[in-house]
Amino acid sequence: MENTFFQDAAGKPFMPIGLQVHNSSTGSSMIKKAVQAVKAYGGNCLEAPVYWCCVEPEQDRYDMELVKGIVDEARSAGLHLILLWFGTSKNGHPNYVPEYIKLQPQTYRLALGPDKAPVPSLSVHCRATLERDKKAFVKFMEFLKAYDGEERIVLAVQIENEMGYANTDRDYSRMADRDYEKPVPDALKDVELPDSGKESIPADSAVSPWKKQFGRHSHEAFSAWHHALYINEIAEAGKGIYRIPMITNVMVGEQSYEEPGLCYNAGAAVGRVLDIWKAGAPDLDLLGPDIYNQNRREYVRICEAYAREDNPLFIPESPVRGEANAMNALLAAADYGAVGICAFGAESALDEEGKLMEDCRDMALTMRILSSMTPLLIRYRNTGRVHAFAEEEFETSHYLKLPEYHVVAKYLRHEKMYFGYTTDTGSEEGRKKAQVRGRALLVQTGPCEFYLGGAGVALDFYRRPAPGDEDCFSHLSSRQSGQLNFLSVEEGHFDGETWVTELMRNGDETNFSQYVLDGQLLRIRLNPDTGMDVEDK
Repeated sequence: MENTFFQDAAGKPFMPIGLQVHNSSTGSSMIKKAVQAVKAYGGNCLEAPVYWCCVEPEQDRYDMELVKGIVDEARSAGLHLILLWFGTSKNGHPNYVPEYIKLQPQTYRLALGPDKAPVPSLSVHCRATLERDKKAFVKFMEFLKAYDGEERIVLAVQIENEMGYANTDRDYSRMADRDYEKPVPDALKDVELPDSGKESIPADSAVSPWKKQFGRHSHEAFSAWHHALYINEIAEAGKGIYRIPMITNVMVGEQSYEEPGLCYNAGAAVGRVLDIWKAGAPDLDLLGPDIYNQNRREYVRICEAYAREDNPLFIPESPVRGEANAMNALLAAADYGAVGICAFGAESALDEEGKLMEDCRDMALTMRILSSMTPLLIRYRNTGRVHAFAEEEFETSHYLKLPEYHVVAKYLRHEKMYFGYTTDTGSEEGRKKAQVRGRALLVQTGPCEFYLGGAGVALDFYRRPAPGDEDCFSHLSSRQSGQLNFLSVEEGHFDGETWVTELMRNGDETNFSQYVLDGQLLRIRLNPDTGMDVEDK
């Protein structure tokens, strides 16, 4: 299934691989450093926030210089953009609302906790706040359409940031209590939440309809529904002005003991309540998890939750540094068909001289691999033809069984150096390239054609015996039919969708496993003719 979620100005599929700036970097000289970091990571996209308080510095006075500056900076750098609307919510907090919102709490209401004390989140039950946020967002969309509607370097707009309630599981104000006692909407009548325990609640119990349907998750379900309605109204109004993909990022629930308001923002579109959000926000095109989880099992669990038929996987935020994300991001692309992957904290990736920080090199390497293979990842998304190799702790090799081939990936930092490497592994810099934690993507584009991109990995290909083959052992052990039978091995890159060969490997360079170092990309063509049926005369 081709990845067509994001598109460029020509309507061609586009896969954003990039970085997000720090929260308060937009409009300062730091955005130039962020652009520099995206280039160092081999990225094609910058995520940058647009602040409600700057767009509307005074009530009903609008200023779009901030937006113009961001778009101009990205254009001059040849990058695409995803703009982030920091409106009612930034991680659940109203940090970026205009001062007039902050100064009138009787009009623009904060949510209340169970003790009736205010929490640091604006209530989504407050109509006045929604109307002001929506009006400012529409003004933003009007400007964006006029300024970028033709060039369309802006791929999408994110509405709010990690929305949800901080420090409470729902709003306990009187206006919210009234909503909580109303019947559950028909749109949710078939939604079931796992482990709700609702079966233990007596049918004649005098509890809220939400409690009867969602049990222990009733407050979270209620908050999720009203947050979804709130954002959807903003999205609907924005799309009425400018038809552009609109998304929302999520503070994921797969962390700690997974209780809303304590471990993550209550009402957020976490995996548990994703169906509620889909029902309540049909004008949102995508819900994207911010995945800072390093544990692979947690990471995979999150990918499984968000990679849905009605919600392609897009990761708006992830760590800009460290090995864990560098490995996991490849799994997101290969196993879960990610339509884009970004990391947070662009400016922190570079030192004062503009060089990559040492602990950022792993993620930068992985992003260069992803970027080099985007034409393939777009075309072969969710086809079963994209495979990831990501070296786990204590792992020295990895086996992949394909319909016609056995593939064994060897991680080079555990291997002796092979003769034939075109990289000088005798030099200190060359040895470093071979000693990284192994990672690669393998894409099968034809019966005998593969593309391999990665670092610190070498592959062996062996043809699998056909079901009716009587000469199985000789078939596997024969030099002609084994790993050495290449029609061609090319080092190169993609120029758009066109493959460009930089170097033809042959001789010594094809007599051993086919390796990739430092983000190299290979086109490998295996010989479909084994020679096993040639008559012996």
